[in-house]
Amino acid sequence: MATAKPEAMKYLQQTHKKLWTRSQFGTDSKVDYVTNNLAKSFNNWIKEEKAMNIDDLMDTIRQKLLIKWNTRKKVAKKFVGKILPHVMQQLGEDSFNLDIEVITEHDGVAEVCAKGGTRFRFVVDLRNRTCSCSAWQGSGIPCKHAIAYITSIPGEKLEVHVDECYYVAKFKATYEGAIPSIPDKSMWPDATHGFFMHPPLLKSIVGRRKNRYKGAVEGGSKRKSKRHECPICHELGHHLYTCKTRSPANIAAMEADR
Repeated sequence: MATAKPEAMKYLQQTHKKLWTRSQFGTDSKVDYVTNNLAKSFNNWIKEEKAMNIDDLMDTIRQKLLIKWNTRKKVAKKFVGKILPHVMQQLGEDSFNLDIEVITEHDGVAEVCAKGGTRFRFVVDLRNRTCSCSAWQGSGIPCKHAIAYITSIPGEKLEVHVDECYYVAKFKATYEGAIPSIPDKSMWPDATHGFFMHPPLLKSIVGRRKNRYKGAVEGGSKRKSKRHECPICHELGHHLYTCKTRSPANIAAMEADR
């Protein structure tokens, strides 16, 4: 790119140099991944309704949100404790069989590395909830280096160091409101804009594909390669010029069959 489009490279370096790697993203939004999985999940969520008119599509999405909203409100009532259950489960799994040791610590700051000695070392700061691996800042959940330090302190609890966005109280507060209910489309008031908007003129096209192709790592089917059949011995996996039974007589018989 630098050779073909130097002006494009200059633009990216000046304007977007902090937007292309996860390590350079802000840590205010506590997420442990930044991918297009959200868009994929949403597209799969509405794949049966994608071909609807825009007003019908938006109304269907509103109904889907109502269902999800009420479901999560019911789930929130069952939660007990301070931290969401899936976060506590993750902490328990990450703290199992840790191969990390605390080299030194002072006033809430520790240096940790893998047991047995390694050139990779990390600095954990409990007061600021940071680790030099940046995973703790990005997700709000203590990373394995922080867990190793926290569990080495007698009486210290892991849930104390989890960001408050994972509190049960925050989850309940998110879904304590209500989305207003509205009647169906036939009862909506007529819009009076002083003009009529005609639908766009579209050419007839083939229906769109609803399901995306899945990769092999996602459980999709792998491409099946067809093994070649030798025209001389009719066995699979080799060509006629590597056939062990190749002879002038066999080649002549093959050509006669053709």
